[in-house]
Amino acid sequence: MSKTPEQLLGQYMKALRPIIYINHFDFETVDRIVENVGNKYFKNRGVNIVEFTESSGWVDFKTKNVHDSGVTELVDFLQLFNTDQFSSVKKETIVILKEVHESLRDKRVFSALQAIARRKSMADDRNTYYRVTVIIVDTKLLIPPEIEKLITVVEVTPPDDAEIKNILERVVGVGKIKEDDLNDITMALSGLSEFEITQIARLAYINDGKIDKNDLNLIFEEKRQAIQKSGLLELVNTAGKVDLGDFDNLTEYLDGKKRIFKNLADARAHGVDSPSGIMLVGMPGCGKSLSATCVAKMFDCPLLKLDIGRLLGKYVGESEENLRKAIQVAEAASPCILWIDEIEKAFAGASGGEVMTRMFGYFLTWMQEKKAPVYVLATANNISGLPPEFTRRGRFDEIFKVDLPTRDGIAKIFEIHIKKRSKGVLPEDIDTDELARLCDGGMYSGADIASIVKEAAEMAYLDPDGMREISQEDLETLIRKTVSSCKSQEKNETFKKMVQALKELDSKPVSKYN
Repeated sequence: MSKTPEQLLGQYMKALRPIIYINHFDFETVDRIVENVGNKYFKNRGVNIVEFTESSGWVDFKTKNVHDSGVTELVDFLQLFNTDQFSSVKKETIVILKEVHESLRDKRVFSALQAIARRKSMADDRNTYYRVTVIIVDTKLLIPPEIEKLITVVEVTPPDDAEIKNILERVVGVGKIKEDDLNDITMALSGLSEFEITQIARLAYINDGKIDKNDLNLIFEEKRQAIQKSGLLELVNTAGKVDLGDFDNLTEYLDGKKRIFKNLADARAHGVDSPSGIMLVGMPGCGKSLSATCVAKMFDCPLLKLDIGRLLGKYVGESEENLRKAIQVAEAASPCILWIDEIEKAFAGASGGEVMTRMFGYFLTWMQEKKAPVYVLATANNISGLPPEFTRRGRFDEIFKVDLPTRDGIAKIFEIHIKKRSKGVLPEDIDTDELARLCDGGMYSGADIASIVKEAAEMAYLDPDGMREISQEDLETLIRKTVSSCKSQEKNETFKKMVQALKELDSKPVSKYN
């Protein structure tokens, strides 16, 4: 069982960790955690908590009033505690620094922090040591390399189901929310911070004097705003009809996962775990990306797209912080689908760069341990460069292989695209089985077939004799003169490696025709 933030903080302080970094925006919640830790773990000797903010300087921890000392510079504040006298003081001293990430780049500041850490590390007696712990509380995780090894990061996790219910009951009163409504609302609020849950609950209660299922739309609207404000994830528009063609095995599999996902509270009560996600691996242009929209529509959830490249930053810890924030946003937006397109481009080099290795490790750990209803859909073309632990069983619920469509699948894909461009009706003279026969062996992908039908529609529209419907002759002519995208790459070494990796992959086919 994972430890709470209070337990972790207390453990690290008792282990004499000199500098602890809490990356969180809800300072009120962090204040309560720090105070609880001080009272619980150091109640015998007592604790003194002092605070510095970038805006006000030294302030009183309890009242937040500016201290009458007049100290407003961080380096001057730190020097007050950079003395040997704390070795003889019995009380523990907790020095809280808030929103100081910009000042941490100042050589004088990180030098002062290094000196404090050195004093702490020189302890040779459990009863006589330098009793100062620095806790940095900041909305940004920005750690200069000079003090990276001296800092321990503590994550403040979102409230669990029991804590969410307690927060709701503090707002409306115990027993004021119907049990069925309470479970659904709790699930909808999962992933949000205590501050956000309290704000939403108060708004919902003010509207009509109660909190019930009618407030779910309000909760989801607040989550949409959180996604947009983060700038780390893209909210994908899933409007319109989506048909995956011959992905029968995949859709049947997802239908069962959807039932669990939509009734997660009940499923958990019956010992069923939250669905983790799937990975689709296969040829380009075969519908992997389209499947993300289909899954979101099936699950009736928002679709969030994660681009690992846009998370990379130039400072130590910035990339990892962005990944953590992106995951926090996804959890706050849950239930949702988190789509990572061409994941091999993000993590194929995880064994090379130190930053990517840490990000890769964090992502895998989250996939293994996540509790929030975030269904991950990863798509990949070439998995030959992915670390083997990524495709290990247990990371994803299932890995599906997306092969080039066979003859029956090609016929179905032709029918879908022709109907889309013929007012939903398949013209009488179109023989999709014959079209599929002509394509057989040509390594045609779904994208190739869509392109052929698109060009046929243009031919029919621009016919010198006047506009007409797509004809069998148009399509057959285009098939004969079109070289598929995969056929054109047959001799490419990268393409060969991709094909070989797919052959060796232990996975399920998405189509019953494969």
